Amino acid sequence: MRTKKEIKEEQLEESKQLILEIKRVCEQLGLSQKDLAKIIFHELNDDDNEKHIKDFSYVFAKQIQRPTTQPERLKEYLSVISRLPEFKKSDLVRNKYIPLGNLSNFMQEEMLRISKGLDVKLRDKEIQQDWEE
Repeated sequence: MRTKKEIKEEQLEESKQLILEIKRVCEQLGLSQKDLAKIIFHELNDDDNEKHIKDFSYVFAKQIQRPTTQPERLKEYLSVISRLPEFKKSDLVRNKYIPLGNLSNFMQEEMLRISKGLDVKLRDKEIQQDWEE
């Protein structure tokens, strides 16, 4: 059985990965964080109040800087992003293994480990390409 500390550490690591994914997608779509926040706000709300949009943009910017942001919130943002026409037109994919319950616990853990490893390799490759440019 996992301890509370282990669970918290896993959540922090998951949040870090999700934040990096949001930032990567934002950059590759050519959107500023402010533009992305506005799009997400409109997808999640039926509100066009500029003050509410501005407030959400501020909160969104803080949430994607802090690894303490709940992974569920970040997953919600990624879900919205993946439904955007800009995302669908691009060749971007969400590179995350999603357990469906068809595999044993061991296999699911291994798939998650592989997925995390691929995320790290992809991030390292993008960093190296940035340095080369």
